[in-house]
Amino acid sequence: MKMKSYLLLICTLLVSIQLTAQEKENSPFKTRSVSIFKNGSSFFIKDGKVPTQNGSFLMTENLPRALFGTFWVHSPQNELKHVHSYTDMITDKGERIAGSYFDLLQANIGKKVRVHIGQEEEYEGVVEEVVTKDAKGKEKKTLGSAIIVFRTGTKWLSFSPSEIRRLEFMEKPNQLLETETTSSKHVLSVDFTTKKKEQALEMMYLQNGLNWVPTYLIELVSDQKAKLSLRAEVTNNAEDIEDTDVNFVVGIPNFKYANRLSFLVDFLGMVHPGHKNYALNNFSNSISTASVKYESDASFSGTPMGPGVEGDADEDLYFYKVKDINLKKGGRGQYPVFSKEIDVAHIYETNLAQNAVNKGYYQKDFLFSPDNQNPVFHSVKVMNETDFPWTTGAALVVSNKSGETRPISQDLLKYTPIKGHTYVKLTEAPDIKVKQAEKEIAREERVKKMPGNNTYYYDLVTVEGKIKVKSYKKKKVDLNIKRTIIGELRKSSVKWLKAERINRSGDLNKVTDICWETSIGAGEDLEITYTYKVYVMGY
Repeated sequence: MKMKSYLLLICTLLVSIQLTAQEKENSPFKTRSVSIFKNGSSFFIKDGKVPTQNGSFLMTENLPRALFGTFWVHSPQNELKHVHSYTDMITDKGERIAGSYFDLLQANIGKKVRVHIGQEEEYEGVVEEVVTKDAKGKEKKTLGSAIIVFRTGTKWLSFSPSEIRRLEFMEKPNQLLETETTSSKHVLSVDFTTKKKEQALEMMYLQNGLNWVPTYLIELVSDQKAKLSLRAEVTNNAEDIEDTDVNFVVGIPNFKYANRLSFLVDFLGMVHPGHKNYALNNFSNSISTASVKYESDASFSGTPMGPGVEGDADEDLYFYKVKDINLKKGGRGQYPVFSKEIDVAHIYETNLAQNAVNKGYYQKDFLFSPDNQNPVFHSVKVMNETDFPWTTGAALVVSNKSGETRPISQDLLKYTPIKGHTYVKLTEAPDIKVKQAEKEIAREERVKKMPGNNTYYYDLVTVEGKIKVKSYKKKKVDLNIKRTIIGELRKSSVKWLKAERINRSGDLNKVTDICWETSIGAGEDLEITYTYKVYVMGY
């Protein structure tokens, strides 16, 4: 008895799978491409030939969750009249597996069958009718209230399905039962200017629910070379993707008004359906620099980056393309985008604290900071000599120098334009010590009056700073020592790189980001001396 139950369950599952596959095969649209942004939105392009009745195509299933101003339907033959949507009672016809004697008799009306009723009664005849509605045409609530009309010779027999003990068909029975269900559904109607039975139709829209996150692997193979690999991790909460070309987009998109559903598909009147954030804005390009514009160059021709992967630029966006992706709604995936050999340089970096502009900050003698106040990090400078930009993402660093893969670190690889470079931290370097101190070497008092205040004046202070570096390493290393200085820079014993910030507040003092790019030998000491002038508030 259990074996029969198992067989019936397997048959039911197989029929359900076949019906689902048939339903998908009958879908008129094929998704041609999907462009996925890192903010959780994605742009779909679809086309296909749709069946029409009286010049209209009605879409009731899987209406796109299109965002406002991005939903476009197009007729390649320019025969589109208009598109509108509404809610209506829709009757759907389908089939399901017959799962009971009652279903089998419904599916085999007119066929000859032997019915075993009760303990010993049996009748052979033809199923004439299965009454499932009352006199008013309404569906009966329970199987116990249904009636089966059975013809045996010149007589008709009526009985309840619950009385049946066994059925014997004289020919192979039909096991699929035709069904009709009526329900309230949202309808998208595309109306054409002609009455063709079939029309070509194209559709594109932006929707939420599909997101990609870049993850990098940096494999250090020597002191000058590494292998950089990018994979796209995809979260799909939007819709099924089948054999579709997918673009992973690098850049900062601007969809200003796509913060609600299109009116055509917003049947609930939602003002703001919400824009999923996924807590992944840490990898947004805008964090590294929102002002960087990388090249929009017509010479991009789709440089191969890996199996089935290519890419090109369009305006200020870059599109990594991966072909023939399959990912179900609710699924997660990881896809190789590119893998390239790159040049690297090992750098030891530290960031010194910014100076202040209050009167009591500057002393007459050097007071050096403690050893642990300025940690030094071993980083790698990675140069982008590829034909495509690198988007911001988490980077796992491993070493393959010894023939064995060893974990080193994980850090953020920031957006890097073509021909640009960035830094990825590896580890803290306790065998390089950095101290800093500064002192006042001259002061001009009350040189400027504070605007609108007769009590306070500014003093002009000349400051001398010193940086002391001690290396305990057994080899020469490159150093980057960074500091932001408020004031006007004067001289430095070691060449410094300067990047002056824009002063929008009208402050007397300039603000400049400094970097000393130098080196230190094995076991050596290094001292950097520099001066600057700064206005501080006096009385």
